[in-house]
Amino acid sequence: MEILEKLRRVKNPFTGQDIVSEGLVTKVIKEDNKVIIYVAFARNTPRKPAAMAMVWPIQAKIVREIVNVLKDYDIEILDDLTLQRYYPVEEV
Repeated sequence: MEILEKLRRVKNPFTGQDIVSEGLVTKVIKEDNKVIIYVAFARNTPRKPAAMAMVWPIQAKIVREIVNVLKDYDIEILDDLTLQRYYPVEEV
């Protein structure tokens, strides 16, 4: 699938692996120009405040890179466990 190939360009900055091979992308739904991507952020983050605070910048970077590689699509990024929506953080 074209979308998965594009998502393979996104690397987890912590591990250096692409997010598809690493299993962070669990489902992709494409309807016309809309793409919904389910990611496994919550299930791979320990439920401790310090751990959650440490991985948030990594998750934000991954989301920004997903948005960048799929800039030609209308995308929505959801956590596959919590259904939390992720959006790129505005650079200041």
